[in-house]
Amino acid sequence: MLFGKHRHVVSASRRTDIPALYAEWFMDKIRKGFCKVANPYNHSQVKVVSLRPDDVAAVVFWTRYARPLRPFLEELDERGFNYYFLYTITGYPNSYESGLPSCEECIEDFLALGECIGAEKVIWRYDPVITSSRMHMGFHMRNFEKLALRLSAGTKKVVVTFVKKYRHIEKKLEEMGYVPPSSHERQVLEEHFRSLTAGAGLQIQRCGKRDSFANVSEGKCIDERLMRELFGLELSSAKDPGQPEECRCIRSIDIGRYGSCLHRCVYCYASRNFSQAVRRYREHDYRAEML
Repeated sequence: MLFGKHRHVVSASRRTDIPALYAEWFMDKIRKGFCKVANPYNHSQVKVVSLRPDDVAAVVFWTRYARPLRPFLEELDERGFNYYFLYTITGYPNSYESGLPSCEECIEDFLALGECIGAEKVIWRYDPVITSSRMHMGFHMRNFEKLALRLSAGTKKVVVTFVKKYRHIEKKLEEMGYVPPSSHERQVLEEHFRSLTAGAGLQIQRCGKRDSFANVSEGKCIDERLMRELFGLELSSAKDPGQPEECRCIRSIDIGRYGSCLHRCVYCYASRNFSQAVRRYREHDYRAEML
């Protein structure tokens, strides 16, 4: 089945970091005009996704390091693609995210991306917020302040959510000394974060209905309102039925694959076996139709 009859939004990707790890594959598919995607729960079901500019309303990139894709952005522009980035930077200790470049490298990349495409097209995600004996209230207050002051030059919005306890990461969270914040601690953090973002000229949002601050407005990561503002697109506001109940994103087609990210975030929901992810990455052929 070819998804090209109506213009669709491409998610690249909730399932892996395409800009950081698979930029060459992505651009090869852009040039060929399509890719294939397997149903993550039934790999025998494969669909063809058009990547022709006439069929793609916009591409939403999810990343933790965009530098490998940045050299190709001019080509995307020339081909007529609309796009924006959801860029996660947490500044957590290396042991929590051991596969990432240094925080300073990510900050520099984030700012370079904002300068290149415009701050309104780069959304910072401070997600997930994890409170533990090591990353206590004081840590998050100092850490968020440091990041907000630096990143405000490259963005206009930050999304903040608390960690979701997926079953397969519960043991890892216990090993991290995870302790859910009390209602008082949440209130203190919220007041601090809202004060900082107001001072830095940033809009603060929550990720849909996910666990976040009580008085922070609900947002969408894949957002028809933002795409209308940025690109003049008129898209349906209907929630994507394929996403969890707490997600408010509009419909999109995700072209990624679970179990293929190398960032080694201990709280990751998308990769459960990092050794397998490394093997898949080494065996991957950028010319393959499917990631």
